[in-house]
Amino acid sequence: MIDILIVILSYFIGSLSSGVIITKYIKKRDIREKDNPGGSGVIRQFDFGTGAIVGLLDILKGSFIAFVTIKYSNFDLTFILSYVALVLGNNYPIYFEFRGGQGVGATIGFFLTLFPIETICSFLIGAFFSLMYHIIKLNRYIKFMGLVPFGTVFGILTIFILIIRKYPFYPFPLLIIVAAFMLSFRGLQVLFYRKKKDL
Repeated sequence: MIDILIVILSYFIGSLSSGVIITKYIKKRDIREKDNPGGSGVIRQFDFGTGAIVGLLDILKGSFIAFVTIKYSNFDLTFILSYVALVLGNNYPIYFEFRGGQGVGATIGFFLTLFPIETICSFLIGAFFSLMYHIIKLNRYIKFMGLVPFGTVFGILTIFILIIRKYPFYPFPLLIIVAAFMLSFRGLQVLFYRKKKDL
């Protein structure tokens, strides 16, 4: 019973979209009118400080759910299901017309609590590739992927390699595969939405 409650809680906590709350109710301009309500979208549309706060709150949201799962869950499957529910809430928040972000910050927070050293290493590698993407201006050649998704791909690959060397395939390396699928799917969904909107 407690595991079911954890999964349900994960969705409702995930639905607390800090990007929407801060931009719509504090800045008085809903970020979703022009961009995604994640940290990078808020940086693009407002400023670095506001975006950093949004990103940090998303990371804390993911960390909180991971902590609750570690402390109270009885089954390994709950790690996967609580992560899925967290990201679904983040991307399709029940409080905000099911229009949310991409789940990168929540994913970082969730993984940071489960595997702190591996996540930091993966984040640094992902950040390096994002920087290279910006410096080389790869957006001229890679039309289907932005700076953050590009870095996220390398970060996910890195954490998968590190984790699969330490743990059996179930549940943690499988969790990372699920995360990669969810982040990729959402990234493509957002890309297609933007292209459709531009037409």
